Order: sequence, then C-alpha cells, then structure tokens
Amino acid sequence: MMLKKSHWASRVPGQAWTSLVYLAFLFPSATASAQSMGSDPLASGLKGEWVGSGEYEGNRLDLTRDWTLELWDQFLRADMRVTMPNGASFSGLTYWKVVGEDEYQVVWMDAMGRMQPLAVTRDPESGIWASEFLDEYVEGGPEQRRWEFELTGSESYVERLFRQTAEGWEKLTEWSFTRSGS
Repeated sequence: MMLKKSHWASRVPGQAWTSLVYLAFLFPSATASAQSMGSDPLASGLKGEWVGSGEYEGNRLDLTRDWTLELWDQFLRADMRVTMPNGASFSGLTYWKVVGEDEYQVVWMDAMGRMQPLAVTRDPESGIWASEFLDEYVEGGPEQRRWEFELTGSESYVERLFRQTAEGWEKLTEWSFTRSGS
C-alpha cells in the first residue's frame, strides 16, 4: 500500500528526513538486509555516555562521547565534544554502519565542516579497530593518517591518531575513555 506524502511526512520531522536521505547516499553499499547495529557486539558494548582525556599538540583535552543507535538501529552514532583548559571547545560526530564481519563504514563530520569517510576494520590478532585515510584538512597539505580504536575493558577504550612520516607512523594523540559513572 502506498502512503500519501501527507500521511508519512507529517509524522517525521524535517531534520530526520534530511538525515535519512543524507545517510542513504553516504552508505550506498549498505543493503536493507544488512545487519542492524542493534545486534552488533561493538555497538552494544559502546552505547551510553563516556568521558575521556588526552593531549593534542601539547594541549590537554577533556572529552565526552555519547554513543546511540539511530534511524531504526541501522547506524551507531557517536557525538563527541572536546574541551580545552582555556574553555575552547570542538565538536564532531560519526555514523557507523556494519558492512561485513569486523568491518564498518564510518563517516566523520565536525564543526569545522569537515567530512571524512573511513573504512574501519578489526585486526583479529590485536583486536584493534583501525582506518588509514588521507586527511586533506591539515595545515601545510594533505597527510596520510591512521586512526585506531582499542577496547581495553568493558568500561574503557582508547583512541589514537597517527600521521605517516618517512620513519613510519608518528603518534599525534591518545585519548583514554571510561564509561560515565564507572
């Protein structure tokens, strides 16, 4: 049965439709029969609020992450907020989608207008989730980067960001997170 636009459009806010259409274009290889994030073990373990800390370019950072399932559990969303001691802040978000066993498509978006697609896979030996990508928003020109995500327990995880140099991977930052309230 085909529903008239007035029937379904009046029940879903405009922003939700915009997000739905936008995500459908970002993840074209994800099929309707793809695994729901609601049954994904990584997503199940991450849902909730997390707090973290770390350093970037000599600046101490306080971080928060709020992981939620979105759009009928088809996406895992991570809202991030970074605060520096001087009060400056930065925000970003990611959408995760299962595309295979231990494989995700991730889209990073931030308040500076950057949008970076990432292919994230899990190394079966180390258990570390990682993605290598070209960061075109680096002062001085594009750089090859590597992002890592490592579960360090049921209540903690670590994220690391590296850049490629002639000598190998140079660590730029490491952020440690714990579940809020734990």
